[in-house]
Amino acid sequence: MQVNKVAVVGSGTMGSSIAVALISRGYPTILKDVDDKTVQSGLNNIDRLLKSRVDKGLSAKEAEAQRALILPSTDYATFADVDFVIEAVPEIIELKKKVFEDLDEWCNVDAIFGSNTSSLSITQIGAFTRRPDKVVGLHFFNPAHLMKLVEVIPGLETSHDTVNSAIELGISLGKLAVRVEECASFLVNRLLGRYINESLWCLQEGVGSVEEIDKAACDYVMPIGPLALRDMNGSDVGLAVARFNFQEYGDRFLPASILEEMVKLNLLGQKTKEGFYKYDENTRKRIGTNSRLAEILVRLGGIRDGAPPFDVERLFLPMINEAFLVLQEKVCDVQDLDPAMMAGLGMRRGPLALASEIGLAECLRKIEALNQIYGERFRPAPLLKRYVWANRTSVL
Repeated sequence: MQVNKVAVVGSGTMGSSIAVALISRGYPTILKDVDDKTVQSGLNNIDRLLKSRVDKGLSAKEAEAQRALILPSTDYATFADVDFVIEAVPEIIELKKKVFEDLDEWCNVDAIFGSNTSSLSITQIGAFTRRPDKVVGLHFFNPAHLMKLVEVIPGLETSHDTVNSAIELGISLGKLAVRVEECASFLVNRLLGRYINESLWCLQEGVGSVEEIDKAACDYVMPIGPLALRDMNGSDVGLAVARFNFQEYGDRFLPASILEEMVKLNLLGQKTKEGFYKYDENTRKRIGTNSRLAEILVRLGGIRDGAPPFDVERLFLPMINEAFLVLQEKVCDVQDLDPAMMAGLGMRRGPLALASEIGLAECLRKIEALNQIYGERFRPAPLLKRYVWANRTSVL
C-alpha cells in the first residue's frame, strides 16, 4: 500500500516523537488530540526536538520544511484522506476503544490503523472496528524519532497486506521493523521485564547495592543500569507493567516487593527527584543513591538464606531463559531476536549471543541451580534443555 499521508492520535511524549520521525522522512502528518492546549503542548515538544536536531547539524531551512508538514487538529474531519493512522494515547483500553471506534467512522475504508500500545491486545483493539484486518500493532520505542526499533504486531484478524504495509512504513522511517506475534508485552519489553525484575530481587536480598548492580550491567552489555532505567521510566509505571506481566505469565514474573514499597513512598525516580537514586531539583541529574533505601531494605528482610554472591550473569539469565521461551512460542524469528533487543534497548550483544558466550550447557546449569533456590523465576525453558541435550553450542 502506498502511504502518502499519516495521522498521529495523541500528542504526548510518544505521539509528538513519532510525528518527528514521520516528518523527518517527508510524510505530511496530522497531529490530533482532545483540545488546542494539548495539541499545542505536542507542537512545542516537536519544536524542541527539531531545535535539538538543528543544534546537531540539521539546516534551519530543512527543519522549517519538516515543521510545515505538521497539521494540528482537534477533530477527525481532516482524516478522510489519511492512509495510515498511528494511535499513541495512554494505555487505557476504554480510551483506545473510543479512539478506534471514531477512526472507523471518519477514515476511508482502505486506511490502516496502527496502535503504539506496548502491551495491550491488538486482537481486542481490532475488534473495536469493522476492519480488524486493517489493525496492527506498531510499537515504537522512546524516543521514537531516535530509537531504531519498531515492533510490528498482527492481531488474530490482521491481514498479511496490513502487516507488510506496517513493516514497509517502519523501514521507510529508517527503523528495524520486526514482526512479533501477539503476546503480553510483546518481545523486547517482555524480556526487559525479566531482567529489571531480577535486578530488584538482587537489591532486595542485599546481594548487591544499587551502584554495584547498575555498574555491573553497564560494564557487561547495557548502556544504562536496570535501576537507573527504572528511575527514568518511573517506579509507578514499572509496577503497573510488572503486575500486568505477573497476571499474564504467572510466578516467573512475580514482582519484587521493593517496587511496591517505592511506589507507596512516592519514590518514583526522576519525576519525584527520588527513586533508587536522588536527583537535582533543577537539572534532574543524578546526585547519588537514595539513603532512604536502607530503611526499606531492612524492613523487607535482607539477604535470603542460601543466596549466592552477586554475579552479573544472574541479571541476564532470566532474560536468556525468557528468550528461549519466546522462541519456543514462535513469537519472532530467531534471527530477529538479538537485533531487536540491541535496537530497542541499546544492548551491545543480545541475549542469544550472551547465551552462546556463557555456553548453553553452563546457562542451563546455572539456571537449574538458581531454580533450586528461587523456584519459578528460574524454571528452565524446555527449548534450552533441548538445545543442550542436542549438544548445540549456539542458537544462531
